[in-house]
Amino acid sequence: MAFNNSIDYAAVFNRILDEKFYILPRTMWMENTNPGIEWTGGREIKIPYISMNGLGTMNGYKAPDGDLTLGYETKQLQWYRGRNFAIGRYDVDETNMTLTVGNALRVFLAQHVVPEVDRLRIARLAQAAIGYGSTCITSQASSGITSANILGLLLDDIAKIQDKIGEGEQLYIQISTKMKNLLEQSSQIQRYLNVRDFSIRSATTRIEAINDQYLIGTPSSYMNSAVKVNDGVSSGQTVGGLTFADLGPKVNWIISARPVADAVARPQITKVIDPDMNQEGEFWKIMFSIYHGMWTMDQKSDGVLVNMDNNLASITVTSVAGTVADGDSIITTTAAESDGTKLMWKAANGTAPSVAFGTALTAADGWADLPASGLVNTTNSYMITVALVAKGSQLPLAAGNTTVVAKT
Repeated sequence: MAFNNSIDYAAVFNRILDEKFYILPRTMWMENTNPGIEWTGGREIKIPYISMNGLGTMNGYKAPDGDLTLGYETKQLQWYRGRNFAIGRYDVDETNMTLTVGNALRVFLAQHVVPEVDRLRIARLAQAAIGYGSTCITSQASSGITSANILGLLLDDIAKIQDKIGEGEQLYIQISTKMKNLLEQSSQIQRYLNVRDFSIRSATTRIEAINDQYLIGTPSSYMNSAVKVNDGVSSGQTVGGLTFADLGPKVNWIISARPVADAVARPQITKVIDPDMNQEGEFWKIMFSIYHGMWTMDQKSDGVLVNMDNNLASITVTSVAGTVADGDSIITTTAAESDGTKLMWKAANGTAPSVAFGTALTAADGWADLPASGLVNTTNSYMITVALVAKGSQLPLAAGNTTVVAKT
């Protein structure tokens, strides 16, 4: 069967990516929010910022000198993900190759790529808010939110941000569909709802708003404060994607001014190798990758607030004896660190150290970072607690405990 090798299939499929990727994500509002971003295709991105002094008292006709700093905050793309796909030589012909792969690519984007990007961005923004401390968190049991009180709770959270940054900044409310459903059942909601246009690249869409602040309904399964990224190769991770159950408290909603968060994504079909050139077998090999990142601007931290369940997630902790020194124990857990989280541990005799939502874990209280190797030195038969915490604030997201098994 002869194929027309003059067709640049990678270019064709990348046009599909450009058409679909930037209008599908529920977090599209985070894309390229800050003008002047410098990215040359590598891992680092430079985001411009301005810092300056406030007014001073005039001395005669002369104003006091002040500092004005124009600088760049350097960030790194956190996630480099991809998949290779094979289509047999005789499963397609020259006339339907583009149609077959194009349809498969659309499904892949909608079912796997975009949901993963959304979940990573939402978790990272939640972690950042927790990292900024208690002024950026509202602790609210999800079970206590009803159609009768949700409107007041949401308006209160909007007011908390506006009290810090003013009412002139546009806000984006990433809210779970369950919570949005309760909101729509509120008896007073029609007084506050309207619809607004939102533009991203060449696309314009209509989004609901509450008091003119964008209201973005998001599947509840996306609203997690921590996720584990599966590598697609290791045992138990071959299906790829993300694991997010029991890694952190559920997020009810996030309210953010747009300059707080910035995201960049570069999805692409890197290669399409036809069967005549493919040394691996009689199939088309299609290589997809996406390099992306999401950051928050520390200077804009007053503009974000996360309303999250105050029940910590439960993680599994195991302990096995080390092999070198007495007291050595190797600790493993089902939680995984990310760029916005870390693991901490503490051991005690008799009762496992307790962890409470909203209470930071500190070295002064005996907490220490869990080494990447999991190796700690403590006492056999003590109780050990391991917690997943947000970097910066060291506020816990999840915790678990077990009995120490140490070398004796």
